[in-house]
Amino acid sequence: MEDRRIIHGPIVAVNLGLQGFADGLAEQGVRTLQIDWRPPVDPQLSTAWRRFQDRGRGRQTEQANLEALARLQAAEPYWVGVKRVKDAVPGIKSHMILHAGPPIAWEDMIPIQRQGVIGGILHEKLAVTKEEAAGLAESGEIELASANDFFCVGAGAGIITPNMVINVSRDRKTGLEGYCIPFEGRVGLGVWGVYNTEVEANLQIIENEFAPAVDAALSHCGGINIKSIIARSMQMNDEIHTRQTAAGLILVSEIVSPLLDLGLDYELVKKCVAQFTATERWFHPLGMSGGMAAARSIKGLEYCSVVTSIAQNGVETGIKVAALGERWFKAPAPRFVGQYFSSEWGPDDATPYMGDSTVTEVVGMGAFAAAAAPAVLRLRGGGYREAIAQSEELSNITVGRNANYPIPLLDFQGPPMGIDIVKVAETGITPICHGGIISKTGGQIGAGAARYPIEHYLAATAAYLEKYTE
Repeated sequence: MEDRRIIHGPIVAVNLGLQGFADGLAEQGVRTLQIDWRPPVDPQLSTAWRRFQDRGRGRQTEQANLEALARLQAAEPYWVGVKRVKDAVPGIKSHMILHAGPPIAWEDMIPIQRQGVIGGILHEKLAVTKEEAAGLAESGEIELASANDFFCVGAGAGIITPNMVINVSRDRKTGLEGYCIPFEGRVGLGVWGVYNTEVEANLQIIENEFAPAVDAALSHCGGINIKSIIARSMQMNDEIHTRQTAAGLILVSEIVSPLLDLGLDYELVKKCVAQFTATERWFHPLGMSGGMAAARSIKGLEYCSVVTSIAQNGVETGIKVAALGERWFKAPAPRFVGQYFSSEWGPDDATPYMGDSTVTEVVGMGAFAAAAAPAVLRLRGGGYREAIAQSEELSNITVGRNANYPIPLLDFQGPPMGIDIVKVAETGITPICHGGIISKTGGQIGAGAARYPIEHYLAATAAYLEKYTE
């Protein structure tokens, strides 16, 4: 009888794209080669990029991105001071309040950020009542500006006023600085947008007692190496965005001795140490300000398609790109998936993502270093496998890895670093960022992660191609 079989011998299948087809074949004992392919997110943009490469420009992009990676790896951020904002940050004006995220008008702000602006005005003694403060903001007598545009990291609500104090981190390779206010605790004005008599009392201690003493200690010891602390803490389960437990303890061990060397009043030293130990997250502002100092080293780098800023104000998220300078590309702010601190809270109680702390992801920490801190993935029901998978997924949209921070679960490779807008546009994989969940009424109510939309990455890629296409 004639053999009418089309296929002789065992079947070997090649599956493009959807993993589910490969899984089904595997269940039937069919050997399958899975090809991770997906159609382009924006076919027109993808075609434009191919033409750009065909003209030889892609090589210039690659070289610029490798230079960016080298600069970010070479950065040596040090914590060098705690100064008044008006004395440390160039361009600050007396009637100016900085906020998190891209620029936004008073009338467009979400209530908690407005509440923070009002608190900032009252703290500056520019008004006596909340109603008077709101009137000043609404009338335009108070200038509202993006903290990011002043190289400040506005964590959470991002409220920064001229007479607050700010951590100064300086990259010793370039001399460039990044700034972030000290951490006030679980309730406070700068991050959580809460202002009352207790918050004001704490701010007075920070500004008039803590800051001068710590600033003198940093001057005495020549500054504290932020990079060194991060390198050690990433091998102790920190990823420097949601978790900084080890980094905080290392910081205390490095700052106490310089404080004692100054011969300060014992009670003052106790107050300073109490600020550091009141929360396990005190190192967070240094991770952010150090990250900003490092990121500044690639701003304006021609042909570089690497992201230099990610920031959000509870309404929009925005990015900046090295070759495109200080231009913002914006999309709707994402929402968190995570765990709430109490069963009384849920997604309806939370704001969309608000804060600039995602500068940590810009320089390869936070979500990109998830494998360093599997405990953070538990906030979303995951563990060490999911942590490794997240870091590896995000490596598909970066220009390389940060060899300064070897992570045990990545076989001592560093976390992926340098988000490339073109790779995001080509793969459709968008960044994930870790962070705290902020209540609509102020304060932190949980923690988790957010996946970003792709619209502003596509817009940035189009702008990049327009700039360099003759």
